[in-house]
Amino acid sequence: MGEQAAAAATTNFDPAAHGWKIMKNQGFSSLVGPMWAKRDGEGWRYAFLAEDKHENRQGAVHGGMLMTFADHAIGFVAWEAAGRRKCVTMQLENQFLAAVRHGDFVECDTEVVRAAKTVIFLRGVLKVKGKAVMAAHGIWKVIE
Repeated sequence: MGEQAAAAATTNFDPAAHGWKIMKNQGFSSLVGPMWAKRDGEGWRYAFLAEDKHENRQGAVHGGMLMTFADHAIGFVAWEAAGRRKCVTMQLENQFLAAVRHGDFVECDTEVVRAAKTVIFLRGVLKVKGKAVMAAHGIWKVIE
């Protein structure tokens, strides 16, 4: 069973049916994904579908998964803002606002606060059905 079919089999929501495209999940991303992307005006939106493998012992999505996803999603926006040059996370702060459950489709709204020559300041809000579940802000270093 492919990654997309496995994700859809664990929930009733099918991201592909709503215009989302599965991302090439390589390396560490393949352990926590799949992650999804969708064109949004001039940029992109990123999301993941909460599965059993993302849950903690309390039955909610593990905070580490949410932070990992935020780092990836906001990092993709940093990469775009840097003209597709390599970027690394220098700092990332997170505030958990609500629990995420199995089957939730978690999207990240990201804003570039300031883009300088070698650093980019961004903030992101993870949302489920429009409700904020985590806020994050951070700094990405552009690798020359």
